[in-house]
Order: sequence, then structure tokens, then C-alpha cells
Amino acid sequence: MTTAFFIIIIFLGIITSIMIQHHLSKLPLPIIYIVMGVILSVIPLYRHFTFDPSLFLFIIVAPLLYNDAKSASRYWIGRGFVNIISLSIVLVLITVIGVGTLIHGIFPIIPLSLAIAITAIVTPTDATAVSAFSHPNKNLQIPYIILQNESLFNDATGFVTLNIALTMYLSGTFSIGTAVSEFLLEFGGGLLFGMILGFIAHFLRSILFAIGDDEPLIMVILEVLVPFIAYFLADELNLSGILAVVAAGLVQGAENDNLQLTSSKLQLVQENAWELVEQILTGVIFLILGISLPTIISEILDTGVQNIFILILIGLTIYVFKFLIRLIWTRYLVWMHLKRSSRWHDSWIMSFSGASGTISLALALLLPKSINQNAIINRDALIFIVLTIIIISMVLAAIFVPKLTKPSDSDEEVKPFDQWFREMIMVAMNTIQKTTDHRPEAEIVVDTLSRQLHSHKIVNHKKRNQIYRQAYEIEKQTITELFTLQKITEDEYIYYLEFLNLSLKTATGNLLTNFILRLKFGLHIGKLYRDLGTVQDMFLTSPQLAEQFYWVNQFELHNEDIKPIENAGFNQVMKYLKEISDIQATSIELHDVRSFYRDRHRRMQQANPNPKIFYQLFLDAFKAEFEFLQRAIQDNKIEMDTAESLQEHIIYDQMSMIRNSSNYTKNYSIQRYDKNRYTD
Repeated sequence: MTTAFFIIIIFLGIITSIMIQHHLSKLPLPIIYIVMGVILSVIPLYRHFTFDPSLFLFIIVAPLLYNDAKSASRYWIGRGFVNIISLSIVLVLITVIGVGTLIHGIFPIIPLSLAIAITAIVTPTDATAVSAFSHPNKNLQIPYIILQNESLFNDATGFVTLNIALTMYLSGTFSIGTAVSEFLLEFGGGLLFGMILGFIAHFLRSILFAIGDDEPLIMVILEVLVPFIAYFLADELNLSGILAVVAAGLVQGAENDNLQLTSSKLQLVQENAWELVEQILTGVIFLILGISLPTIISEILDTGVQNIFILILIGLTIYVFKFLIRLIWTRYLVWMHLKRSSRWHDSWIMSFSGASGTISLALALLLPKSINQNAIINRDALIFIVLTIIIISMVLAAIFVPKLTKPSDSDEEVKPFDQWFREMIMVAMNTIQKTTDHRPEAEIVVDTLSRQLHSHKIVNHKKRNQIYRQAYEIEKQTITELFTLQKITEDEYIYYLEFLNLSLKTATGNLLTNFILRLKFGLHIGKLYRDLGTVQDMFLTSPQLAEQFYWVNQFELHNEDIKPIENAGFNQVMKYLKEISDIQATSIELHDVRSFYRDRHRRMQQANPNPKIFYQLFLDAFKAEFEFLQRAIQDNKIEMDTAESLQEHIIYDQMSMIRNSSNYTKNYSIQRYDKNRYTD
């Protein structure tokens, strides 16, 4: 039970952190995770929490790196192989040895082996986290491709270098020949073993495809197992498990490229599954650090307050040296594929974007507990230094990357995704509104599309209820005038007012009110029709729909017509809503009230919608969206990332419509009851 509670709280922490970052996008998500972890550390269950480092690497780091490798572009990896070697191996080794030596010279309290170890930990870059800060700028596509490919391989180089440095520290001896041979064995052997295992997994999956056993559940589970098997077996063979995972991921990514339009459902399930896994594991890493941080700081403070400042200074010094080396290296020793007049600008971007992140933190948590060099330098102190570097690099990236990637005045202004999305939906709505042959179905489709424009707005329930009440008063006044002019009978007047009163209670009531109304209405229907199936249908229908269905039938059963009465009230309400729309044109509250009355009017006035026509109109709407997107691409007005996101949105909408098409028509169909069954 304790373990279940532990996992639940971790997941809640991840959810809360993502929600906070969604509204405070300038704050790096890793830092929000750390703060959330510190907050969770006050819970007794999390105090003095420890995590097995070997399990940490196996369970969390291996699948993260596998997914990164699987998603990498094989084309750009091949084309930028020189840059990968330059940044991921040569630059890492020079930085680790150079900065490690400088840190040991400036701060002799850190042994050379540990100085090299800690530099190896913070050298891997987290391009994915930093890319969230950048402005969409097509002129910077190549620098970010280089960054992504670099971050894929320098993780492994950092890990192998860390292993060698820790071995040197624990054994107290160092041999260049031994270090080089171990590096080549772990690096090359890990890559080769991972490729072999990847091809075996690819062969197995190919057989499953051929015999038709490519069910998403089977294929996804098999793929999820690959990084764990690759890491475990490589580690048992004293090879680099990290590089084995990366190599297996690259092979698997090549297989996915070959699938193209085949097994589309499987590819969609895989993509969504891995996206969730990556977000969860990344959140777990930083939350664990945040939970552990108070204990780490407490133990450091026990050795003296001044030690905190020394460790912060060490972290700042490492970051500055690492940054300067990276700046010069990316300026003069990186091939940009194209001649560019802004090489220094690109180098500054690549330097600030080379922030430490998820992998650095994971490597820090792998430091053995036996490290206890002196009163100041121990495992907790080294983890604190890594955290300092991560925070510095993330904060500086959040400040400078948006400024460096912002398009200049001479560049064409890039419209944000939200603006493109709104324009696309408006085009689809205008296309369907031109339909004259099938108005009931067309209006339903248009209203469904329009709801997407207001889906991410917070509703002011008090304001919305005020509009409902004013609309109610206007409709009530209209019906009263009809009765005064003797255009409707007294029974029609009384029953319709009762219908309006119930509708207002339902529209403005809370969940408890609606539940009571649903129960009351279901029992009332049962009394009238003495049929359990009818009672069940009414109870499972929302009170708003049930009331409308009920009163249409009641008027028909008494040979009366509710349509002229409803039509008169509807016209006056819509006239009022149009008058106030000039002031509240973008009001979500006004949109909700207008949609409510339009839905009611369609149900009570028009024939039940034809599912086939309804389906066809939705296809027309999606076709209009695709054509809008295609024109934007052909005219070179839209960034490809934005275009892909819009296309993905259309595809998801299509899937949602297919899954829920019966519900759309059901919610707008009035159920008629036989007069012979009426017992009142």
C-alpha cells in the first residue's frame, strides 16, 4: 500500500508540474519538477528517500535513450556524421579532460578523477528540453538538427567516460593505454552489440508482420522490452549498455521508416505510448532529485554553511569553462552544411542550447555511495554541484535562447500555431455553412467545429448563468404575449412555462441539482409509461435532452404543437444574444448559451439528422481543412512543424468523429412514444 501511495503521489506531482509549466511557459519544466519534488519531500513517506542507482539507469535512462535514438533522423545522422564525431566524442573528451584538469587545479579539494567524473556527467546536452524555449525559425533548422544528433551520442560518451573516471578513483591508479582500450571496447562493442540485437528484434517483428500477428499490444510490448534486454545483456558482457540501447534504437527507427503508410494504427499507438513513457520517466528523474535535495543540502550544511557557497562556485566555474570551450568549438570546428553569414550567432545558440538536463541528472544519481573524499567532497556534494550546473544552464537557456532564435525584422513574421488553427477551423466552418440542402446536419457540424475555438477557455459560470436567466426572461415574456393575444391555449402556456423553468434549473444547476432532476424525471417517465426500458433510457440521458424529448412527446400526445411556441421564443432569444454579441463577441459564456438554444431548436423543430449526411459533411469539413493546409504549404507561408501539428490535429479529429459518430446523431434525435402507451 505504501508503494502504491508513493507512485500515485509521484504521478500527481508530474501532472501538476506539467500544468504549471503550461501556464508559465518561460519556466523550464525540469526546474518546476525539482521544486515540486522539494515540496513533496515534506511528506514523511519521502523523507530521506534513496533510489538504487543501478535500477535507476536500467529502468529510467535506458528507455529514454532508446526512444531518442528511435526518433532520430537517419538521414541527418549520416549526413552529419563528421559533426557527430566532432561534438559527441572529440569535444566531450576534450571538455572532460580539459575542464576536469582546470577544476582540480583551481579547487584541489576535488581529486582529478572526481573532477573528470563530474565534468563527464554535465557534458551530455539536453537539446529536447531547450528546444521548447526557441522561437519557430526556419533559418535555424540545421543548428537544431546538429544539436539533436549530438545529444543522442554524447550521452553515451559521457557515461563511458564517467565509468573510466570512477574506476580510476576507486582503484587509485590510471593508465592511458588501459583507459583508451576500455573506452574503445565499451564504445565500439556496445554499438556493435546493440546493432546485432536491434536486427534480431527487427527480424522477429518482420515475421510477426508477415504472419499477421502485428497487433499493437504485441508489437508495443516487444519494442518496450528491447532497451531493457539490450542494456542488461551488454552490461553483463562489460560493454556499454547505453550505446547498445542507442544502436538498437537506431535500427528500430530504420524499421519504422520502412513501414511508411503500412501498419498506421501500430505506428500511432507506438508514438503515443513512447511519448507518455518519456514524459513520465523524465518527470520521475527530476522529482526524485527534488525529493532528495533537502536531505542532500542538510548533510552539506552539517559540514558548514560556507561549503554550500564553495560548491555553487565550483558548479559555476565548470559551466563557464564548458560553455567557452563549446562556443569556440562550434564556431570553428562544426560543419553547418550550408554557407552561413551568422556563424557566431549560430555558435551562441548552440552553446546556450547545450544545457545539461535529464541524462546528466541520471548519471549524477549513479555516483556510488562510497565516495567520501573529505569533509566537503562526497556523493551528496557532487550531486549538488551537478544540480547547480543544470539549473544555471537551464535558466540561461530560458533567457537567451528565445532572444537568439527570434526572427529578425527582415525575416518574414511567423504566425503562431493558435492563429493557424483558428484560420483552419474558420475555413471548415465557412465551407459547411454554404450547404443549403441539409441544414440540420450542417448546423450540427458547424457548432461542433466552433466548439474547438473555445475549448481552452475558462467559463465564468456566474456570467453564463446571468445570460441564461436573461434569455429565460425574454422567452417567458414572449410566450406570455402569445397567451395574452390568445395565440396559444392556457394548457400550452402552463406546460411550456414548466418546460422553461426545468430547462433553466438544468442549465444553471450544479451536479447535485442535475442528478436530482435526472432521478425525478426518470421516475416520472416510469409512472407515465410504465416501462422499465423507457425509465432507463431517460435516466441515462442528460436532463436537458430528456426534458426536450419529454415535452415534444407530451404536446404531440395531446394533439398540440410545441414547435410554433418554441420557434417564437427561440427567435427572440437569438435576437437578444445577437445584440450583446457586439460586446462579448469572443465570450465563451455567450457561445455556450447560443449553442444551447441552437441545439434545442434543432431537436424540437427539425427532423432527426441523417447519419449518412452527417458523416459526409464532416468529411467535407476535413477536406476543407486539408486543402487550407496544402495551400499554406504550397505558398510557403507556414513552417513545417506547424503544418505537421495541424495535420495531426485533423487526423485526430477524424478518428474522434469515427469513434463517436453515433453519439452526435443520437444527441440530436427526438424519441417518439406511442400514444397507446400513455397511461395518464
